[in-house]
Amino acid sequence: MNQLHSDIRLTDELERQLMQAAIEEQMRIKPGKALKNLFVKLSGKAAKSAPAKVVTVRTAESAA
Repeated sequence: MNQLHSDIRLTDELERQLMQAAIEEQMRIKPGKALKNLFVKLSGKAAKSAPAKVVTVRTAESAA
C-alpha cells in the first residue's frame, strides 16, 4: 500500500512539472511566429485592398 501512495505522489509531481512546462511554453515569446502572423495580416490586407491585375506580355516571337 505504501508503494501505491509513493507512485501517486510521483504522478502528482510529474503533473505539476508538465503543467509548469506548458505554462512557461505558452508565455515564451516566439518572434518567428509573430513575424509570420504579421506578414499574413499584411498580405491579406494588401490582397483585399488591391486586386491583382493580369498583364499579357507579347514579344516579337509570339506576335509572328
